[in-house]
Amino acid sequence: MGSPKVTYSTVTSVLKVSDYGDGKVEIAEIPSDEASFPGLHSGNRKQIELPLPIPALAVVGYYDIDDKEIGLYVTALGTQVGSKYTASVDRGIDIEINLLIASGSIGVFKEGNKLRGRYRLSAGVWPFKTDYNNDFDLFDL
Repeated sequence: MGSPKVTYSTVTSVLKVSDYGDGKVEIAEIPSDEASFPGLHSGNRKQIELPLPIPALAVVGYYDIDDKEIGLYVTALGTQVGSKYTASVDRGIDIEINLLIASGSIGVFKEGNKLRGRYRLSAGVWPFKTDYNNDFDLFDL
């Protein structure tokens, strides 16, 4: 085999596509630590994991202590949805969700000397639709 022609494609994961010619193509997912967002923080951070009531939905990320920045990403059914979301701790992050498995909003914000989380979600289909609403402390700032 000769040197492959390599292209990259972003779906909800980073994929490496190697085209070896003659109809031989290899597609491989590139593993990454999405919660670290390299280059976007000082490295002095605490991990954030929001305890959501919908098992197929997850939000994880970090709070950068030196840069006062929050970074989050959302996964649905184990696949990252969209990009990373970042904001200053004073501004906070509010992510609107409109997926088949859930709809509503998820947020991380500063209140006093605490970093707090919030979700307002609905899951299921009528007449079995369930609403989930909660505000909670993540940790002290």
